Amino acid sequence: MLINARSGLKNSKNRLVDVIDVFCSNGYDVTCYVTQKRNDAYDYLMRNRVRYDVICVFGGDGTMNEVSNALMHKKHKPLLGYFPSGTMNDFGSNFDLSMDFMVNANRICEGNIREFDVGQYNNRYFNYVAAFGAMCDVPFTTDRNAKEILGNIAYILEGIGKLPEIKPNKVRYTVNGKTYSKDVLFGLVYSGNRVAGMELEDKKRSHIDDGMFNILIVDYPLVLIDPMELFDTLANGSKMIHRYRSDSFTLEADEDIVWTLDGEKAEFKNKAEIKIHKRALKILA
Repeated sequence: MLINARSGLKNSKNRLVDVIDVFCSNGYDVTCYVTQKRNDAYDYLMRNRVRYDVICVFGGDGTMNEVSNALMHKKHKPLLGYFPSGTMNDFGSNFDLSMDFMVNANRICEGNIREFDVGQYNNRYFNYVAAFGAMCDVPFTTDRNAKEILGNIAYILEGIGKLPEIKPNKVRYTVNGKTYSKDVLFGLVYSGNRVAGMELEDKKRSHIDDGMFNILIVDYPLVLIDPMELFDTLANGSKMIHRYRSDSFTLEADEDIVWTLDGEKAEFKNKAEIKIHKRALKILA
């Protein structure tokens, strides 16, 4: 059990002993580790040679990202269990995971295995989204206390505050064999159907194990639109939005731009090669 105690677990810590009891009563020997800093879950798995059967992650999508990155570097890939406790929990929504720890513990012990795709951005991996451009730094610049109190509203308020300073990202991207040159507001390369709490795809059409990315590119507007118009554009579509389906995506920009992976800060790069590893990891859900 890898536990990020700083990721929305304040009201759930007293349930951890109950979860351990469920696992032990189902024949598991349990080892617990509480992460101490960013990337600690990754570092723990990379230095630990014990061949676990299951790794359960208690935390947000960023903690789950650290674990997936570690497993993608290892030959032995244990099954995963996920107890989402972050602000958005977009990844867990693909498996209809509950925020109730006891429900998830019992589901894990039932042994139902699902596979999921893992994306690769240059030399790093991501579970469900690589995002670039305007406002992509909002997840890691938004105050933690505000996120715990307001949830996704905190992201919206932070994003609105950044609108006046937004500049276009001049990029060239290639998808499905065609190259496009545009001034872009921001872009998303994602698996599954949900990003930042917004349902962007029909669950019947898009799955996190289908070996394909959904790609959404938003043009930089000739006239800066107001916040509500921007959100309406994302929800209902417009000529500003370009959508693609592909198993790869490459991008080159005139200068380094902001990138996030699963809502966590990535290296700011002006070049990105993104590809998908179909059904690379397995989760009990």
